[in-house]
Amino acid sequence: MSQLPRLLLAGGDTDPQLVRLLKRAALHGIPVHCLLTGQAGSPRLHWDIRQHRLLDDAEEVAVSAAFIRQDVFAYLKSNNAQDNASAREWFVSVSGWLLSSPDIHVCNRPFLACGGVNKPYVLRLALELGFNVVDTYISNDIPAMDALAQTGEWIVKPVTGGAYCTPLTPHEGRGNNILAFPQTVQQRLEQPELRVFRVGAAWFGFQVLSDVLDYRTSSATRMKVVDVPSDLVEKLTLLSDRLGLDFAAADFKTDVHSGELQFLEINTNPMFAGFDQMAAGALSDAILRHLGVLTAV
Repeated sequence: MSQLPRLLLAGGDTDPQLVRLLKRAALHGIPVHCLLTGQAGSPRLHWDIRQHRLLDDAEEVAVSAAFIRQDVFAYLKSNNAQDNASAREWFVSVSGWLLSSPDIHVCNRPFLACGGVNKPYVLRLALELGFNVVDTYISNDIPAMDALAQTGEWIVKPVTGGAYCTPLTPHEGRGNNILAFPQTVQQRLEQPELRVFRVGAAWFGFQVLSDVLDYRTSSATRMKVVDVPSDLVEKLTLLSDRLGLDFAAADFKTDVHSGELQFLEINTNPMFAGFDQMAAGALSDAILRHLGVLTAV
């Protein structure tokens, strides 16, 4: 009997996404090689660039597919900048080996060497592709931002992401007219929210309802599986193909005045564990099928 394809999981050992995939792989009897850092320490890794052999504790890593995430959870727990730097070094090292191994199936291979998605560029690209995009400014102009803040209908968030969105408020006590760096300022949208996952040719929709501005800050957030509107599938296919993404999640929120969904952003390696649980493992299984380690139904 031939051996099943072997899957590499790389990242942090407390990352719920990797834990979820590991459990689903075990359920399907898929052999897994883990290169995980965190609570259990770090692997002993040695990559011979010339010979192109990757060793993990003297065992050669031989896999047909891989799923990799940069660990953010160690830093969130410790608030130690060294944990953030270490996670980045591990991600670059292992993703470098994957980029150099074209026979290994990975998600978003064309995008893997690009780093993070440029969120302002994606908003502009989404507009050009026909999405509804809420009024947005990238600004460090304090007078302009304070004029918007007076209406109480705007939010602010980092240009690069990585933090929650908050209401835009006046910049009290500032001695000059500029911030040190630009921020994303958007007209405030309302519930319901829609998250759409793409996994290869498969699409998954989830309605998200929360009583707070950013649902990630609340444990009372409610979600349910919904169909993805066909017009969004068509546009998201164009957008994700343009960016070189075969695995991604796009977020939408509702314009309170028009009732129409507005595009917010697309995530290149999204959190999916909670959504997968709601979908009874359908997302994880789609990822495993997309990577070629689970037979299509």
